[in-house]
Amino acid sequence: MRTFLLLLPLFCCAPAAIGQDLRRGLVDADAVVVGRQVAKAAHGDDVVLHTVQVLRDVRGAAGRRTVTVLDWPKLSLHNRPTPRQSRLYCLQDASVVATRLGLAADQGPYFRMVGWAGSNPLVGADLDKDPLVGFAALLARSEAGATPSDTAAELCEMALRGDAAVRTEATRFLTERQDLCRHLQAVQWSQLVARASGEVDDIDHKIALAELCAEQRLDGLLDSLMVSLGPVTDPEYARVVGRIARMLHGEDATARLQGRLRMLREPKDRAVVLLAIGATNTDSALEALLRLDSGTEKDAAVEAALREHRSPRAREAVARRKK
Repeated sequence: MRTFLLLLPLFCCAPAAIGQDLRRGLVDADAVVVGRQVAKAAHGDDVVLHTVQVLRDVRGAAGRRTVTVLDWPKLSLHNRPTPRQSRLYCLQDASVVATRLGLAADQGPYFRMVGWAGSNPLVGADLDKDPLVGFAALLARSEAGATPSDTAAELCEMALRGDAAVRTEATRFLTERQDLCRHLQAVQWSQLVARASGEVDDIDHKIALAELCAEQRLDGLLDSLMVSLGPVTDPEYARVVGRIARMLHGEDATARLQGRLRMLREPKDRAVVLLAIGATNTDSALEALLRLDSGTEKDAAVEAALREHRSPRAREAVARRKK
């Protein structure tokens, strides 16, 4: 559980679709609790000690009513406890630091907060129904010895029908854990492809589902994803479809995307498909875009696709239009 598989190189250069990494915080943590900061005290000029009341131990803090969280307020780029709010805390052991600082052993255990974005979210009053607590508990059960098939099934259900607060995180966790993906059945993969195709509102989730399914090289995936090009005009989604098309179909990706292009009439729909073609970064895409760019009139959608291609010839074509 503590060792993530790297995402495929296909996606590692893509901009992060989301700003949350709760899953990483949960895996990196030595203890996960639902807590509320109830007191704080300075220790010298650089360190503040936060007393966090443990409302629920998810893992790693059994029998503790409070924990002490070390904070360095002069360092701005990290999480710190927020007073009077019930939050999920992903904590890493800080006992060595506490000893070095000369802190009293009976005031521990001592932790520091994990720094991943989104790893200290607010939780609701009903902890049994809170989706964030549920996601944390699912990963804790997995770490405690739950069968991989049960973990995979629960994550799949969360990715398909979970609360918006956790479904993208669950999807990305599956993407990073191919050992769990091997336990999913064909019907579950069909449902994930259908969900990726049908989602139109939550683009981060749509992209995460598309990338998860692409890792499996599922038959018919590109056709399912292309249906959304037009109804969904988000440029990041178009880029992901282009990269998936290249991974699955190589140089033939352009012809497949051109088939979708011929079905669309609205300029905004045409533009998003052209962007996907550019994002394939294939030779066939470059030739197709250069042919479209050969006319006398400037085409903003073709220019954007050439910019996305990023090859020297594509950059030359864009620069030539500016002269």
